Amino acid sequence: MLLVLFLFSLAFAYDKDISKHYVDLCQSSYCVSDIDQWTCDTCDNSFKLDYIVENSGARAIQGYDSTTKTIFTAFRGSSNIQNWLDNIKISKISPYNDSSISVEKGFYTSYSKIKTDLVNNLHILTNKYNINTLSITGHSLGAAEAILFAYDILNLYNYKIAYLYTYGSPRVGNDVFVQSFTAYNIPYYRVTHHYDIVPHVPEEFLDYLHIPNEIWYSEDNSNYKICDDTYYSEDDNCSNSCSPTHCTSSSDHLYYLNVSMGNDPC
Repeated sequence: MLLVLFLFSLAFAYDKDISKHYVDLCQSSYCVSDIDQWTCDTCDNSFKLDYIVENSGARAIQGYDSTTKTIFTAFRGSSNIQNWLDNIKISKISPYNDSSISVEKGFYTSYSKIKTDLVNNLHILTNKYNINTLSITGHSLGAAEAILFAYDILNLYNYKIAYLYTYGSPRVGNDVFVQSFTAYNIPYYRVTHHYDIVPHVPEEFLDYLHIPNEIWYSEDNSNYKICDDTYYSEDDNCSNSCSPTHCTSSSDHLYYLNVSMGNDPC
């Protein structure tokens, strides 16, 4: 049993190189508006871009990742972080068969605008590249959408999620959602940066909770802490240590693993 647990922990270990790989992809999702223009600073040639899916401000890019041999989906965050924060309505919706599972309505509404196209593209891409393994990532609002997409994949479709990395994710749902998501036991890492404001909305007292496996980076991104969070409790020694008065930085939100996130530079 101990050997099994040891091998399991190795298989699911946080990989800082893979994390950098996917934060570059997240930044690329802000930059690329045409599949023939994979030329931005973070547009790694190991990614083959096949689709850009966009509707009413929601955007994700999809294709093949030769580094991890997966079909990738990367969700773009909001183009204006302050406006997005100001307009979060923090109301819940229960869109699943289990009505006790609830998620933030605005996040789900944004994700729903592109969900059907993303799923249809997955079917095409898995046939094109003859692979059934996925990587999913996102920054900011895109991180919330990545989590919702992964949850739908786990519930409804026959794919394997090999990598799920998010950056600066807000809290997405209630504790029942987190417990249901965690039960699938997939390799997920929620990367946070110093005093980033976004991981602290919506607030816990409104019955929102983060999914476990936080990786908390220092202000200069030189080191990180593997946090001790669970499906029912966040680690108060990681990002939550600055709550409620010091977690106010939008600049930390727009700078992950030494990559400037957002529209500029591209």
